[in-house]
Amino acid sequence: MKLTKIVASLAVAMGLGVSGSANASLIIGGDAVDFASATSIVDIVFVIDTSGSMSDDIASIGAKASSVITNLSCPDIDCYVRARFMGITGTSGIFNETVSGYVTGKGGTPTSNSSEDNGPAVVDLVNYYDWATDAGAGQQNFWAIVTIGDEGTENGSPVDQADWDVAFLANQAAKNDGIFLFAWVADDPATPAVPPLFQTMAVGGSGGISTIYSFSDTGGAFISGPLTDVTVEQQLEDIICLTGGGGTGGGPAGVPEPASLALLGIGLVGLGALRRRQRI
Repeated sequence: MKLTKIVASLAVAMGLGVSGSANASLIIGGDAVDFASATSIVDIVFVIDTSGSMSDDIASIGAKASSVITNLSCPDIDCYVRARFMGITGTSGIFNETVSGYVTGKGGTPTSNSSEDNGPAVVDLVNYYDWATDAGAGQQNFWAIVTIGDEGTENGSPVDQADWDVAFLANQAAKNDGIFLFAWVADDPATPAVPPLFQTMAVGGSGGISTIYSFSDTGGAFISGPLTDVTVEQQLEDIICLTGGGGTGGGPAGVPEPASLALLGIGLVGLGALRRRQRI
């Protein structure tokens, strides 16, 4: 086990904030002084397609993730953040562990078996990730998955009914377990069908080809647009702060988020609190 992971694990137990290295898949931070003073305990997993077309996006996120998380500034809330970065079946840069390997390590059988299986990876994480329930008095646990890609939600392009089938499974799994789902499409999606697929998976609406599903609003959001240093930094902070503030409150299905996130602009005050999910 890498030293950064050992230190991070100790930090969780002791309630201390620790910043990971540029290659660490687990980064601990937030804008709370420490675990005990936080109002929101955020566990968030960023999971990405690590195929070659995503290399620039992986580099952009990796360059900003640690600084954003360890220097977080959310209005009206004090977050303690544990952020994990995973590839679906492959690794690259900061995304140096895999969802499929994590599930196998938990004794499960991963349904994600392709680097472009964004939908199955969400289902796997909902079912197998160690979502913490360690919030104390006056605190609340919040959980989120951020799935990042540029093709379909299963086995890449083209987008067909199988992509909508698994996107619906991912949407329902996240909704039923109280996990916010964020869908982040890179700035050069493979086809025009990709953004609507990812958007519907996260925020709800109707979608499909031969079968039409009614998707739920998971309380997360849809993100797209050029991944410049400035936009990536803002998008990462917006995603984490929205999660720590209780998500969007699970508003009406089918109401799309703006193509470029402006999550802080929609306000974090007064958002409905997410029910605490109990795990045995």
